[in-house]
Amino acid sequence: MQLHRLTFQAVGPFPGRYTIDFADLASSGLFLLEGPTGSGKSTIIDAIVFALYGKVASADASDDRIRSDHAGPGDETFVDLVFEVPSGVFRVRRTPKFERPKQRGTGTTTQQASVRLWRLTSPDAPDDGQVLSTRADEAGPEIQRAVGLDREQFVQTVVLPQGEFASFLRAKPEDRRRVLERVFGTQVYERLEKRLAQMRAEVGRGLDAARNEVGRAVAGFVAAARCDDEAEVLREAAAAVDVDVDALTERVAVVVAALEAEVSAADAVAAAAAERCAVTEQARDEARATLAAVERRDALLAERAGLLARAAEHERDVVGLDLARRARLAMPGVAGLAQAETALEEALAAVTRRRAAALAGPHADLAAVVPESAEPEVLAKALVAERDRCTGARARLDRALELEARLPELTAGVDDLAERVERRAAERDELVDGLAQRPVARAALRERRDALAAVAAGLADAQVALKERTARLEAAVRAAELAPQVAAAEEAATAAAREAAQAEDEAGALRRARIAGMAAELALELAPGTPCPVCGGTEHPHPAESSAERVTAEAVEEAERAAAAAAEALARAGGVLSDARARHEAALAAADGWDVPTAEAAVAEARAAVDAATTAGAERDALDAELEAFDDETRRLEERRAEIERVLGEETARLGQLRAEVRDAQTVVESARESAETVRERAAALDERVALVTAWAEDAQRVVTATERRAERAEELAAALAEHGFDDAAAVRAAALDDAALAALDRRVREHESALDRVERGLAEDAVRAVGDLAADAARGAVVQAEEAHAAADAEAVRTANLAATAGERLAGARREADVVGQACRRLVAARAAAGPVVRMANVVAASGGENARQMSLGTYVLARRFEDVVAAANGRLAVMSSGRYELLRSDERERGGGGRKLGLALKVVDHHTERERDPATLSGGETFYVSLSLALGLADVVTAEAGGIDLGTLFVDEGFGSLDGDTLDVVLAELGRLREGGRVVGVVSHVDAMKQSIAERIEVRRTGDGTSTLTVRA
Repeated sequence: MQLHRLTFQAVGPFPGRYTIDFADLASSGLFLLEGPTGSGKSTIIDAIVFALYGKVASADASDDRIRSDHAGPGDETFVDLVFEVPSGVFRVRRTPKFERPKQRGTGTTTQQASVRLWRLTSPDAPDDGQVLSTRADEAGPEIQRAVGLDREQFVQTVVLPQGEFASFLRAKPEDRRRVLERVFGTQVYERLEKRLAQMRAEVGRGLDAARNEVGRAVAGFVAAARCDDEAEVLREAAAAVDVDVDALTERVAVVVAALEAEVSAADAVAAAAAERCAVTEQARDEARATLAAVERRDALLAERAGLLARAAEHERDVVGLDLARRARLAMPGVAGLAQAETALEEALAAVTRRRAAALAGPHADLAAVVPESAEPEVLAKALVAERDRCTGARARLDRALELEARLPELTAGVDDLAERVERRAAERDELVDGLAQRPVARAALRERRDALAAVAAGLADAQVALKERTARLEAAVRAAELAPQVAAAEEAATAAAREAAQAEDEAGALRRARIAGMAAELALELAPGTPCPVCGGTEHPHPAESSAERVTAEAVEEAERAAAAAAEALARAGGVLSDARARHEAALAAADGWDVPTAEAAVAEARAAVDAATTAGAERDALDAELEAFDDETRRLEERRAEIERVLGEETARLGQLRAEVRDAQTVVESARESAETVRERAAALDERVALVTAWAEDAQRVVTATERRAERAEELAAALAEHGFDDAAAVRAAALDDAALAALDRRVREHESALDRVERGLAEDAVRAVGDLAADAARGAVVQAEEAHAAADAEAVRTANLAATAGERLAGARREADVVGQACRRLVAARAAAGPVVRMANVVAASGGENARQMSLGTYVLARRFEDVVAAANGRLAVMSSGRYELLRSDERERGGGGRKLGLALKVVDHHTERERDPATLSGGETFYVSLSLALGLADVVTAEAGGIDLGTLFVDEGFGSLDGDTLDVVLAELGRLREGGRVVGVVSHVDAMKQSIAERIEVRRTGDGTSTLTVRA
């Protein structure tokens, strides 16, 4: 992948908009990204990773760091990246989620994250392309397919982050394992190992369950077959660890065959006994039938004799029943005449009572309308005429009654309406006076609001001043805190320099003494005639003499190691001092000459200004709301005044109408009541007269109707007596019976006739005639003999049937349980077949069996092979960077820190100067850097190869160069130069000044006094 152009705005410490043209920087293949610590160099890498993957480079960092704290409220944060891969040129523009001011009203709203992806025709034409996606869930996978790496792989290969590979170099094998698992994604092998272990446990449980099932099935078979002689043998066979299912099923089949033979014999015996029982049962049933026929014959003869003795009584019942039935038919005429006579008497009595009550009250004048001697028909007609006259008079009073009832309400309504009209007029006058005073009050509110707005307008400037002064206060505090650290670091560096100089002097003195003493050592080996190893002469006239203090090679090596250690300590102290000074100088620059008291006073002053402006703004907003409410109230009062005037006009007109209506109603009521106190009193009197006359007329009409009905009932009774043969009503009543007596008489007649018929038919039955004159005692004796014979045969049949059923049940249970045993054995065989491959594979993968010769789990083996590839790729670069001195070595030995497991991830450094293995922790700072860099580059090569050989056109190396001496730095830069072969561009991220002398193309990042950063590209 080749980066072409990066544009970003309001990102991290960069509030402005910046563009980096990587094509210009790529002219030499190597460029520098430099700036002070904390200035924002890593933010550029975060921007690249965010554009591609929507997250920053470090997995532990928050994505909120993308949005600049220094951005203006309306400034948009975005990252726009143009990159090229073998599949084409792409452009991606991504924005994070952030808060922005609302377009309408006050406050803020959330601007949601967005992404837009184009395929371009050329990297130089960013606006000429096809939009591929505007959705994060589509653009993300599309970018990952184009790049060929996920975010973790991209960060590990394209961006080699500061400090992580030094930690990886010195890590324990178990920690190194976690890093490699994350990079190479080998967790799938660990999951496979765990899944196979689970499967092994599952099939083991399945085998145990299958064996237990066989045991339970055999126990069930033994219980069902009740084969006590075979039980122990069967149980032992089922309890064996390796159950012989064939032998077990064969022994079960033998037991079943023996039971089948036993059942066959028992069934034959039971069948013979059942046949004998059936013969005796038939004989018993025939004897019982004969006895029943004899007993029935005797009972029927006795019953017929009794019926014949009651023959005369039965004849009397038949005659009485006929007379009672005819009386029942004539009885309605008798009852009807009696009822008609009673109704006539009651009607005449009612008319008499009604006349006496009417003439004794206020309606005595009715005596002239209905004379006492009048016939019922005449009386009824006169009363109806009087009712109609009173009803008409009462109907004419309805409207007067309605008006009389409404008069109190109408009068009260007039009074209420007059009072309301008066109140509304007073309210209208009060509103007119109040509205005249409101313009003055509003002007006072407006004047106060404008004064507060002028104070609140300075809030933004006050906040900016407070932010700037707070940043300078923080910087002044940091400078004050860092000053003692700088002094301590200077003291430590001076001490380390003294110790390093002293150690180097001692080592130099020993080397010189060693060289000086080497001639004496050679002289000790000289012999006459042997050539000198220095000059080749065979004569040795003046051999060197040995001094008293001889220096050995071991002493020189020990002194050199001490000098190297002191130099390393000096380098570390120098690095600490440089870092402390850089941080102190950055803090002083940010404080811009202010000390802590001065900065604190300035911050307090700015905070007071912010508080005053904030308070004024809040009061201004409150007055704005109060003004708006004041205006709303004025409009409401105007509307109320207009409404009152409208309603007042309507109610005044209505008052005149109501007063006229009251006068008209009073006139109608006075005319209608006549001599009564009220119309209602006159209407009540008419209602009472109508009710009296109506009831009297109804009583008179009932007399007329009762007289007519009595004559009709007399004619009906005469006809009924003639039809049913009675002389008079008294004869009918004498012959009549009530329902219960008639029903009893009818039932007695029918029961006698039915019983006689039933007895005759019974005596005529074949079974009764067949017994002839057989005596009952003889028939009973025959039944007793037959029952005794059948009881004996039945007992024997039951006994043999029970024996056969028991044998059959044993056989059925044995067959059923034998099938269960067979099924359990087949499941055990299947479980053994299924468990074998799973157990073998799980043991091999988990290195827990004898078939894994390396005794290494699958996941560990894969990681070890990948790590071996990484070490091999790293050693090619390490040999150049270390001038052939160092080589990395991976080991399969069981490591400490691996939890007793064999990981194969141990790492040693072979020093070819001494041909000894060293722990990576013993390397100096510079050595650690280039060894870690080699390891990181090796990992990048392997990861890209794993990802399908991805071409990494742009590579970033982040920090660590400050620990290198000049010569080693040149070698490392030369090795990085090799990475440029094939068009690759390498970006070096560093704050080391010496890098500026070696790399011309660079991106310079600088901090400003307000805490923001700027960016300059020099290509």
